[in-house]
Amino acid sequence: MTFKQSVVHVFENFSNINGRASRSEYWWWYLFTCLVRFGIFTLRILIDNQTAIALFILPITILMLIPDICVSIRRNHDSGHSGWWIICPVVNIVMLFLPSDPEKNEYGYPEGIEEAEEEL
Repeated sequence: MTFKQSVVHVFENFSNINGRASRSEYWWWYLFTCLVRFGIFTLRILIDNQTAIALFILPITILMLIPDICVSIRRNHDSGHSGWWIICPVVNIVMLFLPSDPEKNEYGYPEGIEEAEEEL
């Protein structure tokens, strides 16, 4: 999955905790959020107006929070674990690096396989 595909897919499924998110989808999304946060940080330095910062930065931060949580839950599903593990930061960090289950698990098919099986 490419950078653009990942970002679009996460925004399309911004409130969906069902299903799976591949490792590439999660990490491309993480890069995107880092770039957005860097841009916000740069704007904070350039704009010294606290009102403008509050009106611009706070909504973006809140809007990024829900997709962040949902893609993390789906990433845990992809490795065959419950999404509740995002509550425990140390375990969650380890799980985000685990490889995907190549077969269907209780959370669904891996990315790209479900379409191929539906055609059969």
